[in-house]
Amino acid sequence: MLIPITVHVPEHRVQEFQIRFGEFIAEVPEPDAPTRLPSGTVPAWVETGEAPTIAATLWDKISLRGQEVLLHMIQGTGDQTMHFLPRDIAKAVSDPKGAPGVAGTLGGVGKAVRRAGLPLYVTPKGKNWHYIWDWDGVRYSMTPEVAALLRGAADISLRSDG
Repeated sequence: MLIPITVHVPEHRVQEFQIRFGEFIAEVPEPDAPTRLPSGTVPAWVETGEAPTIAATLWDKISLRGQEVLLHMIQGTGDQTMHFLPRDIAKAVSDPKGAPGVAGTLGGVGKAVRRAGLPLYVTPKGKNWHYIWDWDGVRYSMTPEVAALLRGAADISLRSDG
């Protein structure tokens, strides 16, 4: 049941109000919010038709070292969210700097996220984050949805390079 409501809107903001009201009535998700799935929080773009193209654009902006770290996480993620200790990632990719090296590499990947023009979201703790992977203070994690998209982007990149 809909209830009629009268609202006074400044004349110069009528169009903006109509757009936002239309989105509200249509239950369009908030564009500046990540998507919460049973597997975890993912960037909103993950569930769009453009997701494979966006993932490929991102993959091309990531350094080879960053791709290597992400590939370790991608390959370890099946149909559920997986968690990775930094020291285990460092060992798997032979990072001589250990866990701090992995953190530095992923910091570079975070810069690639921004270079790709992907959104950052405000976390519950008030920090900006991209949700390509997550960090709980002890371990990294990746959802199967993000892993599948990045796996596809990596496969495309390998085919075009080879």
